[in-house]
Amino acid sequence: MNKYLISLDKDEQRRALFFSQPDTADFCVFSAINTMQREWEELAQQFDLAQFERCYGRKVTKGEIGCTLSHLEVYRLIVEDESVADDDYALVCEDDALFAPNFQQNLTALLSQNNAMPIVLIGQSKIAQFNDIELEINYPTTFSFLCHKAGDVAYAYPYKSYFAGTVGYLIKKSAARAFLKLLEQGKPFWLADDFLLFETRFALPNQVVRPLMVIENPKLVSNLEAIRGSQANNLAKKLMKYPLKKIMAIRKNLGK
Repeated sequence: MNKYLISLDKDEQRRALFFSQPDTADFCVFSAINTMQREWEELAQQFDLAQFERCYGRKVTKGEIGCTLSHLEVYRLIVEDESVADDDYALVCEDDALFAPNFQQNLTALLSQNNAMPIVLIGQSKIAQFNDIELEINYPTTFSFLCHKAGDVAYAYPYKSYFAGTVGYLIKKSAARAFLKLLEQGKPFWLADDFLLFETRFALPNQVVRPLMVIENPKLVSNLEAIRGSQANNLAKKLMKYPLKKIMAIRKNLGK
């Protein structure tokens, strides 16, 4: 399968850390689009600033534009590769990706499932551990015995799609083509990880993997301790919402 690593040219140390992991030699590096020094007038020619603000209720940042444009260009590479079938998955990661043990074995098992899902989120940003309790509390799936098993992991629908980050995910060539079709209608206006938008407006649903196969490398996430502190402070509030989320997840998976 095709594997892509999105990385800014300047981030040599991040790439070195990424490639120090097993089973990474076959990743193709895509030079991420650096928008930080570009003028807003130039960016407005490539990205719909006004529609973003209508959609999200705030102004977009230059970094968010660069992230979205970079992932779209990787989708273009996927579509242009004639050796890839429409039903094949490609793996897209960012250079802060940390792989779980047995990553390649579980990836192979996952790919053998003949899953029809356009997007499978195998990773998540801003999470402390591969099997963090936050995953179940905030983003529950159905009961484990009802999930689809693949190696040491399982996959299912989350209770609803959410902003999981773009540290690591699988996307079918057909889904990448769907994104490029949207660009024929106008400029992009979305965040690269707005999987809820992709499901509800673009008809591109997703499933999630538990435990995660990819998280942000803690060596590159300076605010990880802050994340843990925030989780502890809000745990009681989150637990109050958990039963309803779990019911929604069960219903969603049973209805598919």
